[in-house]
Amino acid sequence: MLLLLLLAPVDWIVMSVLVCAELVGRLWKLISPLQVPSFPLCRHDCSFVIVSWHGKSSLAQSLPALLQAARVHGGDHEVIVVLDHESNDGTRDLLQKSFPEVTLLQAQTSLYFGAATRLGIQKATRDIVVLINNDTIVDEDFLAPLLKAFEDPAVFGAASQVRASSAQARETGKTRAYFKGGDIVWAQEGILTVEDSQDYCPVSWLHRGAMALDRRKYLWLLGLDDLYDPGYFENADLSHRAWKVGWKCLLALNSRVSHEHQFKVPRGGEEFIHLIVRRNAYVFFWKNIDDVPMLMKHCLTSVSRRMRRARASGISEPVEMRSLLAALKRLPVILRRRLVAARSAIRTDREIFALVTQRQQGSNILSGQFEAEAAK
Repeated sequence: MLLLLLLAPVDWIVMSVLVCAELVGRLWKLISPLQVPSFPLCRHDCSFVIVSWHGKSSLAQSLPALLQAARVHGGDHEVIVVLDHESNDGTRDLLQKSFPEVTLLQAQTSLYFGAATRLGIQKATRDIVVLINNDTIVDEDFLAPLLKAFEDPAVFGAASQVRASSAQARETGKTRAYFKGGDIVWAQEGILTVEDSQDYCPVSWLHRGAMALDRRKYLWLLGLDDLYDPGYFENADLSHRAWKVGWKCLLALNSRVSHEHQFKVPRGGEEFIHLIVRRNAYVFFWKNIDDVPMLMKHCLTSVSRRMRRARASGISEPVEMRSLLAALKRLPVILRRRLVAARSAIRTDREIFALVTQRQQGSNILSGQFEAEAAK
């Protein structure tokens, strides 16, 4: 614990740098603001992008349902599967023999979720890109509610409501982010009875299980940020940036999918996941939060939070230290991207949190999203 205490001066330095960067960003916005463009309404043809790593069995279950849903809905859709370089479980043969209508994109190097998704979106040709996990089983009528959301020109993306395959996962797609105790609490909340009669509700981020994006707005935002590679928080970052420039992220309550959660631990093991989740939590906060009191409170309380996490099962003191140091290595890039984003910001973080997380009576937080991912 002594080593974690010794990191306190580092937090103070980071706080000073971030506050200075925020003030410079606000000045730059006053001098040279960047206008957010208007786009014509999307055509309702989709590019479905699926990333797969040793996912033959998952794809064998999920692709028939997706292709059937696309046929039932109608339209000129395309399905793209990005196959990791190291996937040698027979996925390529399965796709070529059983799903010839699917476009197979074989990565030339070993990729994780973020980079593989960017590769698939680069290949996409339709206005709307639907990102789907390879272990997500879609309902036959899931697509129409997703696409209807884009009749509002302010919508950036819409996600499906999720029926988790196990009671432990308790996933819904109704994502919420709260600023509490100097940090952001990421959670999935239960769907309220009153919401059963609604078509959409705002969400803090579009979940990876099944989400549709306006590809033109995605490209204008410069897409999923490679700072988060190999994964975790990249979709939260993208959604927060969309909210910040005045767009919306919605949950389509009448679009339903099932998430089978066939989770595969990467070579680095669970410690690697803990490290990446903690590192990317720092990256998200330092890169996106523009509220000066929030920044100061976050940095001043970082030591106590790290000490609490270090006592938690499965999260060691060295992992906490390494995650902070890994984030610090990215700080120069974080600052550059923070300054660029400041020019087009319309909403503040407090406005976004208030807009998305106004909780109705009876709302129930089911799980901490990224903490649950790290605990798998």
